Amino acid sequence: MDENELPPRVENEPPRVERETTIIQTGERRGSGGVIAAVLGLVVVAALAFFFLSGSFEKAADEVGVNVNVEAPDVDMPDINLPASEPATPANSN
Repeated sequence: MDENELPPRVENEPPRVERETTIIQTGERRGSGGVIAAVLGLVVVAALAFFFLSGSFEKAADEVGVNVNVEAPDVDMPDINLPASEPATPANSN
């Protein structure tokens, strides 16, 4: 008998089962990652809407009376008078 060939069946003997797969369903289980992401997204959108619609980003400072007096430095530049020179003549390229 070849090893891929099954042995002959006896009439009263039930078929031989090598493996059985049992699937047990106890109800539907889902992860809650989508719900958490949706709640966080709504919180972020609500916070941004509150800040933008309340005008808190457009407020100026309460006290605007800033007065800064800074004296400019005294810079004395010397007078430099250079005589004008004649333009340079190109060298001979022989």
